[in-house]
Amino acid sequence: MLDVSYRSDQPDSVLIYADGRDGRVLRRLIDVLGSEERAQNALILVGFLSKLEKKAGMASATRVKMVKDSFRELTGVSYTEFSRIAEAL
Repeated sequence: MLDVSYRSDQPDSVLIYADGRDGRVLRRLIDVLGSEERAQNALILVGFLSKLEKKAGMASATRVKMVKDSFRELTGVSYTEFSRIAEAL
């Protein structure tokens, strides 16, 4: 289970805690992507994409494409590469 916590003394940051199997997957993801920031960005983007893909309409389709096109910039790998990595974990 992932727990996302906001710390009032550090308003520009969020902490993610993971335990058990989720923690092991997150650790491997950090190792593959090279940093905790990239792994967290990937998880956030995948969640956002999931939400967008559930919506119908041209605006959502445009946003999905935009997020997928920006994926490498924020994570170091393309969305397609990340999907393959995630399936292998």
